[in-house]
Amino acid sequence: MWLEKPDIHWKAYDVLAHQIVGLTIDFGEADIDFVWRTIKRCYLYKDLTYEEFLKLLEFLDSLKLIKFDKENKKITKTRKGFFYYLENVSMIPDEKSYDVIDINTRTKIGILHEEFVAKHGEPGTIFILRGLPWKIEKIEKDKIYVSLEKDFESAIPSWEGELIPVPFEVAQLATELKKENLEKFEELKNQKYWFIPDKNKIFIESYKDFIIIHSPFGSKVNDTLSRLLAYILSKEYGLVVGLKTDPYRIILKGNISKEKVKETLESLPEDIENILKEALFYMDYFLWRFKHVARRFGIISKKAEYSKGFLRRLAESLKDTFVVEETFKEIFTEKLDIERTKEIIKKIKEGEIKIEIINKDKPSPLAILGLETYISDIMLADRYKEIIRLVKERLENTELIFVCMNCKRIYKMKVKDWKPFKCVCGSEYFGVVKREEDIKKEEVLYATADLLKQCGKKFLLIYAGKGISYTVAAHLCSKKYENEEQLILDIIEFEKKFLKRRF
Repeated sequence: MWLEKPDIHWKAYDVLAHQIVGLTIDFGEADIDFVWRTIKRCYLYKDLTYEEFLKLLEFLDSLKLIKFDKENKKITKTRKGFFYYLENVSMIPDEKSYDVIDINTRTKIGILHEEFVAKHGEPGTIFILRGLPWKIEKIEKDKIYVSLEKDFESAIPSWEGELIPVPFEVAQLATELKKENLEKFEELKNQKYWFIPDKNKIFIESYKDFIIIHSPFGSKVNDTLSRLLAYILSKEYGLVVGLKTDPYRIILKGNISKEKVKETLESLPEDIENILKEALFYMDYFLWRFKHVARRFGIISKKAEYSKGFLRRLAESLKDTFVVEETFKEIFTEKLDIERTKEIIKKIKEGEIKIEIINKDKPSPLAILGLETYISDIMLADRYKEIIRLVKERLENTELIFVCMNCKRIYKMKVKDWKPFKCVCGSEYFGVVKREEDIKKEEVLYATADLLKQCGKKFLLIYAGKGISYTVAAHLCSKKYENEEQLILDIIEFEKKFLKRRF
């Protein structure tokens, strides 16, 4: 039986700061040797040095959370420290939510959590919500205004959440199982024509402007490797590199060649902490973490809102303090795996892990699985087209009632079966209704007869939509569309509005 190794937050400085302030509140004044002995009895702080302890006391004194009398080796409570302690009794950060508003209809379409907004919340970002792609137009306080996009490519899933990371050992075992059972999985039966998965090999392939790196090293190692790669490629070649990861692959987006990626992987330095700190410091995700740590140190208020610009300047001013150091420690502990990544880099350099480039016109089944889940490019785009196809099929199979405007003779036929015809009386002028009770409505008959004469099957296709009146049909008929897909999308939008009003 294998047990996953726990991730332990060693020497958490923000928690320690809170406890030190708590001791001053308990005793009013405390001897620092007593405080030091108390701290060292806790296993999590067994590696804390006395120099770090004194430096932290000086830092808390500079924040006026305690008074530190270095000469007499005493710390004393302060009024500010008392309120700080009460405000931060819980170390769990408060999570803010944003209402997502359709900028055109001014209706709420969902919510996004603060972590997602911190990672991706920039105007122009396209993300998936309720199965559709939306582009962020602007962010105001607790509202994000978006507009509907037609392009699924590169859209980000709206909910990523705190998924349990897949450990290195599990990813390696899963890769071996795939290798042994390729023929048993329907999705992977053709994988052998590209490559056979191997836990000791990295395969690199491309699709459009995506580079798919098959690296079966688990969630945290892949997250670490991807950030190193993206940062180094951006810095050395001046490229903007997007990235997504899962336990079995890294996906990069940008104008990058497979050869450049292979060369960068083979030349990664083993001392990676400083590179990662440089890469992370300028990311919005770092700011989101930094904000929570700064609150736990009492530097910023829990209730106040702060702009990214303010947080960036604050982080710059605190770059060499416990606040920034603790932020990096949290990210390294919870999101990355530094030691295992160093092992992987070493094995690549020593040839234990081989890197192979796959040159094929199409992505492999394993690549498609990654693209489908994280980039929403191939399969989602196909599903998008499938939705349009199904809606068109429904519209074409809708039966409408045609009323001769001369003799009032009635004909019933599906939209797909219609073509210009003559009534037995010789008239070619027909009104169109959806329900038999509307046959006697002269206004509707004459209006639809004119629309049918002018627009033909285009009018019928639109009019067959649920809840679409002849006035809406007239509006859509007057619009110019580059292709039928755009017309169907407009019909879908009006059907959705009708269903919202109805329910």
